[in-house]
Amino acid sequence: MRTERNKDGSWNVWMTRGEYHHIPRNANNWMEEIALRLMGDCGLRVEETLHVTPGDISRKTDGRSYQLEVTKGKDTTGEYDGGKQRETWMTPELERLIYRYADDQDIEDDEPLIPRKKRTVQTWVEKAAERASDETGDTDYERVSSHDLRRCWAQHLLVEEGVSPRIVMALGGWSSYDAIEPYLTAPTEDNIIDSMNQVTL
Repeated sequence: MRTERNKDGSWNVWMTRGEYHHIPRNANNWMEEIALRLMGDCGLRVEETLHVTPGDISRKTDGRSYQLEVTKGKDTTGEYDGGKQRETWMTPELERLIYRYADDQDIEDDEPLIPRKKRTVQTWVEKAAERASDETGDTDYERVSSHDLRRCWAQHLLVEEGVSPRIVMALGGWSSYDAIEPYLTAPTEDNIIDSMNQVTL
């Protein structure tokens, strides 16, 4: 895990997928885990998780994959009344978790899965990260914020999986290449170790 301190005193945390997975595993319940994974597995912003309903999930044309329609995405252009719409990728594992949770809680297709406030979801991230810190002994988890889950998702796709930046922009709701460029160029700790181990100083 690699951390960077910003001028305002906040932190950027760059996690591998293995490091990220400790966070949703430390959620208290299904609702919390779904919220964390919508950010870390689907690239949603924290406020976007509050509007997701079971009816927003559908199967892709290949019959095996799932997509999530983000109906009230962040709009930085001011062109979209009520938020910008986009579609992002959802893993079958997360789809099954959401289906079981919605069935167990009798959540209708048009009802939000996470009927909470933005700050509540941010607190869930912080608390789960604290428990991950206790579990692993890595105190960098205590610096993790909700945006770091989205950052981890984007960097994993761009750097580790080599997904086209244009595809990541579409899935994540970025309208400008400049917005994702930091995720594309920022190395993970593993990248740094692998590269520097090949250098003779």
